[in-house]
Amino acid sequence: MARAITDGLIEFWQSLPEDLKAKLRLGFTGKKHLLDIAGWCLRSGNPAVMPIAVDALETVVRENPLDGRMAAELLALNPIKDILSSEVVEKLTVVANYYQAPGPSDPFMKLRASRDFLVLKDFIRTQVTKEPNNLYWREQALTIGVFNFDTDFCVEILSNDIESSAESVISIALSRVRALSSPEKTIDTGQLLNDLATAPWNMGLALRGYDVLAGVAEMRTALPGSVALLLYSWNKADELDATLASLLDSDLTGASLFVLDNGSTDRTAEVLAGWESRFVAELGADRFTVISLPVNVGAASARNWLLHMDVVQEHEFVCYLDDDVELSKDWLSWLGAAVKVYPEAGVWGCKVVDHANGLLIQSADSHLLAEPDTIVDFSRLAPNPFKLSDLHIQTVDSGDFDFMRPCASVTGCCHLFRTETLLESGDFAIQLSPSQYDDMEHDIRLCEAGLFPVYQGHLAVRHKKRTGVASHTSMQEEGNALGNKYKMQTMHGVEEVCAAARAEQAVLEVDILVKLKFLEEYMK
Repeated sequence: MARAITDGLIEFWQSLPEDLKAKLRLGFTGKKHLLDIAGWCLRSGNPAVMPIAVDALETVVRENPLDGRMAAELLALNPIKDILSSEVVEKLTVVANYYQAPGPSDPFMKLRASRDFLVLKDFIRTQVTKEPNNLYWREQALTIGVFNFDTDFCVEILSNDIESSAESVISIALSRVRALSSPEKTIDTGQLLNDLATAPWNMGLALRGYDVLAGVAEMRTALPGSVALLLYSWNKADELDATLASLLDSDLTGASLFVLDNGSTDRTAEVLAGWESRFVAELGADRFTVISLPVNVGAASARNWLLHMDVVQEHEFVCYLDDDVELSKDWLSWLGAAVKVYPEAGVWGCKVVDHANGLLIQSADSHLLAEPDTIVDFSRLAPNPFKLSDLHIQTVDSGDFDFMRPCASVTGCCHLFRTETLLESGDFAIQLSPSQYDDMEHDIRLCEAGLFPVYQGHLAVRHKKRTGVASHTSMQEEGNALGNKYKMQTMHGVEEVCAAARAEQAVLEVDILVKLKFLEEYMK
């Protein structure tokens, strides 16, 4: 640790092996990612990177304080026990000893798959009464309570009596719950800089620290030109109604709104007619336009249809929005700040969180993984010939993604383009209809052209469609998504994807060095 404190931030960072830096550039959170970092450091046999392994392991234990399976696996590896402090080893030992998971045929496993949270909570209450010293049930309460945004339930179950030797790990879990349930995620810049001085490999700290100290975290500015806001909707009248209410309540200076009714058969037309007079009064005549199609042409075609309207192309910027989002009043000026800081980006996006539970991140800054083993021969029928990083779904939103920087892909439910760039980069791929992966494929196309997206993590948009582990999807939907994912992957050659991944790493490195230099000067 001493070297990290006495050497400059840049000198320390540049001393690290490139393979390790490629992992650290992604961030320093998420169970899978942190274990990957620790494993790399241990396998390297390099004593200089052992502090990074220790920090990664200690961080993953803090983020997963009651994970008995992980605790047992870590304790089974002597090299890990050798580098961890006796205090951490003791905590892992307690968790492993007090953790007993039920078998795969246990009724709870089927119940958990049902996602009936009221029934699940009652079941857990009963099991904690029956097995008060089994941390498995406390872990389930923590997981389900956080997922269901019921931290009171977490506190209730965690506060149940348990043997005194396990109280220390329960205390850690309670502290994490209370921190997550706090409405304010304020940053103590002094503490952050102290943490960065002792952990200069933690790029999450560096990125957040730079944004706070450089004024980026609070920056809002108008877009340097007019913007066409483009929505398309199919049979989601209630969600569209709420989205339009959110839009009208926001600052839409310089914006025009175009809504495409994608062949809806519900009351979408009625909803749009009801909003027309209010938007005309707010925006002015000819700045609220409804396009009605007789059939659903799919998301990609709807995006293309809107883009190729002459009146849309008269605007300097185009912003696509999903029909089931909730926007802050100043959302557009947050995107304006991203344009000001990174004017050369191919597209600007934001953090997207679950509408019902803001702790669950649906999308943040995603990066093309640079490791050779993540990009395989396209002649093989493999599900993931290339991957995007997914740290945001390995954890919950505790502020780790509150920064702005370049990336490889941003979410399609709120993303902003320069109209000229969008027209030059080509239409969204209609072969990926009805809706999956056409926005990601377009972002990868931009990356291959050197026009990397930029993630504006200080803007959080709430999205009503639950994704990932939070979603319920039919077999047909899952099959269609898998098919579109494979089609998307076959649209890009191995050489092009590898080149884009390497180019993105170079862009991230330049961005990090600029920010480390600023922080280094600030800390003198």
